[in-house]
Amino acid sequence: MTTDAELAGLDVAAAIGRGIETAGRVRQVMFTDAAIAAAIEAEALGVGPYPVAILARVVRAGGVVAALRLPEPLIGAEPTALARRWLEAGLATGGNADADLVFSRWLEMVATLLAVRVSARPAADAGDRNA
Repeated sequence: MTTDAELAGLDVAAAIGRGIETAGRVRQVMFTDAAIAAAIEAEALGVGPYPVAILARVVRAGGVVAALRLPEPLIGAEPTALARRWLEAGLATGGNADADLVFSRWLEMVATLLAVRVSARPAADAGDRNA
């Protein structure tokens, strides 16, 4: 079992770039370890699941390029910087419709993991995380 601390050192952007381009085990790492690491990063910045889910919908509807045009893909300077790292990694693969779909599904996975992490926390620790 991998811990949050072990996943904190994972290069999420590199995993996105490799996972979008390559199916199989590499993509599985993108949708498991990298998605969990991304959820941990987002949670640490106070980002809840709904903003990430909305960003996934923007990517699905207009592509990564459209999402990069948003002035604040996630609310706040640090969450925006985090989202831009993810988006730029998603765009680095060429920005075609198939890559956009895979990346939007990955963002949906991150949002789901955030929701699970929030719901699994004791009520006193849950706070108001942009739920």
